[in-house]
Amino acid sequence: MKKYAIEEIYDLVGRDDRTASVTFIPGTASYQKFGAYVTVTFLYTQDEREKMDELAKQQGAHSGKVRAEYLVGDLTPELIKELQTTGIDADDILDIAYFHAKPKNTFHSQEVRTIKKIEIPLEIKPKGGDYDWIYGFTKKLITDGIGITPKQRNFYLAAKLIYEEAELTDDEKAEIYAEETQLREGVEWEYLQIKLMREEITAEETKRLGFLLSEKKKSDQAILDKYLQQVGSSMQKLVQANIDQAVTMLLMVQSFKEQKFNVMGKVPVYLDIDGFMHVYMRHVEEMKVNDRFEHKDNFQWATEDVFTVMKKVITSIDEEIQAFFIARPNTRYSRYGNQSVYFEGDYYTLHIELDGRISTFHKNRKKRTAAAEAAE
Repeated sequence: MKKYAIEEIYDLVGRDDRTASVTFIPGTASYQKFGAYVTVTFLYTQDEREKMDELAKQQGAHSGKVRAEYLVGDLTPELIKELQTTGIDADDILDIAYFHAKPKNTFHSQEVRTIKKIEIPLEIKPKGGDYDWIYGFTKKLITDGIGITPKQRNFYLAAKLIYEEAELTDDEKAEIYAEETQLREGVEWEYLQIKLMREEITAEETKRLGFLLSEKKKSDQAILDKYLQQVGSSMQKLVQANIDQAVTMLLMVQSFKEQKFNVMGKVPVYLDIDGFMHVYMRHVEEMKVNDRFEHKDNFQWATEDVFTVMKKVITSIDEEIQAFFIARPNTRYSRYGNQSVYFEGDYYTLHIELDGRISTFHKNRKKRTAAAEAAE
């Protein structure tokens, strides 16, 4: 009877993340545990995948277990977990069926990729009418115990001050006011923006909003300059060396909006301006100003798609993130090394701070393999 080696499994279905229907030999341990067959995709850490590339070149035939993601059926959670952590014994496999058309797995590719997006145009209501439902939605998130970002919190407090001032609690008032009648700046910014869009802003408030906008521009330039100095440059040096890049980077900082990447959960997983600068200046080619981070791999995605990739990666592990912070609320959440998150041919390292802020997110560097060279 034919036996499947782990190299053959990798070559047939593992390398390209094919969906496989695995039939087991009757009477084997796998048959007794999982039934006659399972539908799976096989799982590999980056280190395992690179080792399998080397084994495949040697044309060996090793027995062993291969971890798998269960796709369809009614296995118990315990058995599904066993497939993910312990895996399928190659010696127990009778047959592997799969779709023969070659998919495009991008692990061995060096090309920059893009994500196909469906853009849905939205009609903006006049006089800030959209703030009605945005406030209602944010209020429901809070009521349901779903975490929101600091900027969302500022918006909620500002909107409640406009829509339901009489319902403000003492704790909320303490968050809103720095002094008896002076709004805290983050809340004030949101408050004046709402009043501007609702066409309810006074001349004095318009003047104040103009001042805050001017201060924001100064702050944005200072933030960019701070991170440029960390890599041995500065705003002044970059303007002299490459004014187009300086303008592009400043516009990216000015247009940045705090990004929340998970929908549910008590802990909001989000990227603030500092996380944005940390990630982009190290791992996005467009924002590298010198060779300080040449040893760090760039994202293999178009710049405008990086947020989408981050969201998809976070969404895929959000249940685990939420469970982690419930069990260990005083510990930073991390995925790196063999625990890195696999997505669309790349492995990602990430660190999330106690409040849900992403402090590190990057694609792991890959070894150069024969398969990679052939793909080029």
